[in-house]
Amino acid sequence: MSLYPFVKAIIKIYYTIMFKVTIVGKENVPKVGNGVLCCNHISNYDPLTMAVYLDRLPRYIAKKELFHNKILGALLRHLHAFPVDREAVMDMKAFKTAINVLKGGELLGIFAEGTRVKEGEAKAAKAGVAMFALKGNAPVIPVTISGTYKFRSEVRIEFGAPMMLEEYRGLRITTALMEEITEKIMERVREMKVNL
Repeated sequence: MSLYPFVKAIIKIYYTIMFKVTIVGKENVPKVGNGVLCCNHISNYDPLTMAVYLDRLPRYIAKKELFHNKILGALLRHLHAFPVDREAVMDMKAFKTAINVLKGGELLGIFAEGTRVKEGEAKAAKAGVAMFALKGNAPVIPVTISGTYKFRSEVRIEFGAPMMLEEYRGLRITTALMEEITEKIMERVREMKVNL
């Protein structure tokens, strides 16, 4: 049995106390069918922020180190997250899981930057998001979280219009193509960022 409904309710109460949250563009997240939620990464709060205000639970790709903690690992599994080895050139198990998530009509949550990025830092986004979207035949929903997560500060989460990537489907997948698509996606993510 999933703990998600209980955890979601507790997190919403916590967020109501701690932050002033604004949600924009929630209607852009498909109510049915698959999609890749590609978000910037500014804090460990981000996966919770993205998930708690959605009606559907995204399946998150989380670094394998988080699963080493028995309590956190168990919680992540109840939230249907799955591990990825960030040191590997290609973690095939995580890759296959991500593709199966999308082919099964679910939402996949990914932080393409691969690690938290502070304000003003530039971080090259990993190209996995493009590969997942093409191989899983899924639209990409750019997501941007703005704010600092300080007590009673504003936190804004915006879900952008889905990017269908139709012009890339059927092309031979190369590293250059993956980087081009990923940069296009991350440019949209950065465009939605606001200063709070």
